[in-house]
Amino acid sequence: MNTEFIDKPYIITYSNHFEFENKIFAFRKKVLFNITETPRAVFVSSNNGTFGYWINRKWLSESKIKELLKNEPKQVDVSHLQWYQQINLDEVFNLK
Repeated sequence: MNTEFIDKPYIITYSNHFEFENKIFAFRKKVLFNITETPRAVFVSSNNGTFGYWINRKWLSESKIKELLKNEPKQVDVSHLQWYQQINLDEVFNLK
C-alpha cells in the first residue's frame, strides 16, 4: 500500500459553516459536508414532507440550518490525508 503524502500544506476553505452536536458542517455546491475531520458528504432526506439531514439520530431541518449558519470563512487542513485521497477531494471540490 502506498503511503506517500503531498509535502505542501493542503487546505480547503469553506465560506460558511455551522456547528451541530459537536460537529462542524459546511455547504459546498449545495451539498452538506461534515468537515470535523475528513470532509464527508451528508445527503438530504425527507421526513414527513420536510427536507433536512439526520445527524447523530437527530433531525436537522433546512430552516434550522439557516439559523445556525455562520457566514465566515472556515479552513480545514487535510494535509494528513494520503495523496490519492487529496486528489479525490480535488475532483469533488473542483479545487484545480
